[in-house]
Amino acid sequence: MRMRIALMITAGAILFLVSTSMISLDKDIYVDVNYRYPDSDGSVYKPYRSIQQAIDRAEDGDNIYIFSGYYNETLIIDKSVRIQAIEPLGVNLSKNEPHLYTIKVLADRVAIEGIRLICGGYCYTSGIYIKGNTTTIQGNEIIINGTSYAIYIDKSYGNTIGDNRIEGGKGIYIREAKDNAFVGNEIRNATGYGIEAINSQNLIVYDNLFYGNRYGIYAYNTHGINITKNEIDDSKVCGVEIVGGGDATISDNEISGNPTGIDISSDGREIRNNTFSGNSIGIYLKGRNMEIYDNLIEDSTACGLSADSSSLNNIIYGNIFRRNAVNAQDDGNNQWDNGVIGNYWDDYNDVDRDGDGIGDYPYRIGKSLDRYPTGKFLEPPDKPTLVSPKDGEDNVGLKPELSVKVTDPDSDYLSVYFYYEIEGLGEKLAGVRHGIPNGGVAKITLRLPYDANVAWYVVVNDSKLETTSDIWTFYTLPVPPANKRPVADPGGPYQGVVNEPVKFDGSGSYDPDGSIVFYRWNFGDGSGEILEMSPTHIYGEVGTYTVTLTVIDNNGTSDTKTTTVTIEPAGQVENQKPIPVINIPDTGKVNKLIKFDGSQSHDPDGEITNYTWEFGDGSVGYGAVVYHAYSKPGMYEVRLTVKDDDGAERTASTYIKIEKEKKSPGFEILITILSIVILIFILRRR
Repeated sequence: MRMRIALMITAGAILFLVSTSMISLDKDIYVDVNYRYPDSDGSVYKPYRSIQQAIDRAEDGDNIYIFSGYYNETLIIDKSVRIQAIEPLGVNLSKNEPHLYTIKVLADRVAIEGIRLICGGYCYTSGIYIKGNTTTIQGNEIIINGTSYAIYIDKSYGNTIGDNRIEGGKGIYIREAKDNAFVGNEIRNATGYGIEAINSQNLIVYDNLFYGNRYGIYAYNTHGINITKNEIDDSKVCGVEIVGGGDATISDNEISGNPTGIDISSDGREIRNNTFSGNSIGIYLKGRNMEIYDNLIEDSTACGLSADSSSLNNIIYGNIFRRNAVNAQDDGNNQWDNGVIGNYWDDYNDVDRDGDGIGDYPYRIGKSLDRYPTGKFLEPPDKPTLVSPKDGEDNVGLKPELSVKVTDPDSDYLSVYFYYEIEGLGEKLAGVRHGIPNGGVAKITLRLPYDANVAWYVVVNDSKLETTSDIWTFYTLPVPPANKRPVADPGGPYQGVVNEPVKFDGSGSYDPDGSIVFYRWNFGDGSGEILEMSPTHIYGEVGTYTVTLTVIDNNGTSDTKTTTVTIEPAGQVENQKPIPVINIPDTGKVNKLIKFDGSQSHDPDGEITNYTWEFGDGSVGYGAVVYHAYSKPGMYEVRLTVKDDDGAERTASTYIKIEKEKKSPGFEILITILSIVILIFILRRR
């Protein structure tokens, strides 16, 4: 009996929920500050003039769409609504009277998208204040001209702040909140912190750009913070500072140009696979029980990694330290290897006699030791040979195996470091192959995109010194259909006079399947380069110079050709005759117009001023491109004479065959055939 009652209650509840959901349908509400009529009802035809009016009239689940304009108001959002600018960033929201928050979010499940929020000196606390949960702030621009925060998250959870651009003010403030995510934002020039988290939990900061802020990210007594794939540049004080808390993960970030890259005093977790470049101090370590590995720490002006006396039980390994004023210092009690591998030190300057890629003697960091260091060893090996892919090779696959043969005069085993760079994306360490036997081949496989212009080299390390190879290049497969290289044509050879301009012509260059977008001339006299198709250049000394033209097409593929120019003293250069070029078909038809094209004719040292055509039938034409029809069939000699601006002439000739036009059978023949067929049919019937 009790079970039946429970089932009935459950069924009734389900019916109530279904009927409620059927009655409570989400609706769309429209707002337009420029609507001037008193009959507003929130429809697209009669929109409300105020965003707050739309919020007041809305119900949970409604969508509020805002037309572009300037809205002078503050918002209190106490319903689960979605507020979206119809034209992204076309809605400008600000309030020119004193207020704490321009937007105050009190309800759960609120979304704000595509709005430009401008907060001046009248905004005392924050542009957006979030008290509700699971709020989405997406694709907005927040400009703070005063001292307020851009976003203030107060004891709230499950919020997503994504793809926003925030400029000025005090950045984003998070207090006693949890499970919040900040993804794809751009935060610039905050006078305080780009993101500041106090007493919070499970904070995700992913794929953001922090630039020119006082601090990039600051966390106090915050547990479970994850900072991944961000770019943190040019902070005034510190890129990332974490005070207290624990379980912090900092990975795959690019941190550069900061006084301190990371200042951390939390307990537990890891700093891995980050790039620290051009900071004063890369990592200032004050925490404990952390793993710090696979980071690149370079070009630090003071110290790459500085471990404070309070640091304890941290494990530091697999990192690359190079070009730092001081690679590392340790005043605490930390371990600088994991028992198998230590770190790469560019100032190791010791030996690796057994060729296993690990130094025979420890590297000292203060009172600590890296027992398994790698780095520069003494005595260089030979330059590597049998390079694959070959230098300049085209159409290399997307998973190429890089390989080199390495030899050394006095070591049995070598370590080979593979470095590569895709044009414009920066250099990377592809990997290391230890224990390669002398005379053996080192290999590594890359994954690359289409149309990649890849430069790569290896560092071969033996028991005494290392040798860096030449830089080789190759090109991966083009995006289908395959791109064809452009063809450079510098013209020439040219002649000129000292201190007189010489005109160079690269107009004969072409791209078979696209267009040439870049011309670069090197005139061979050390005077620099000119980026034009047909430049002029003045030589100051007599001589013969090699002139180089490089062209690049719209797919980034290049070609280089050379020519020469001979510079004579004034008055000794003879005029060069122009060169006629005839482009016509091999055959033509009687009484049909034929195109005669001499536009590719050129003058090595001037300009063509006259084109004269002789068609072989007594007719003459003038111009670079002309049309002519022959009245009789036959073989005709076509002659083109061109004259340059100094009166010099040259003639070229070719032949064209003119044929009669074949005719289809006439109407009379068809009538005759039809009559014969009909006659045969009648005779058979009889």
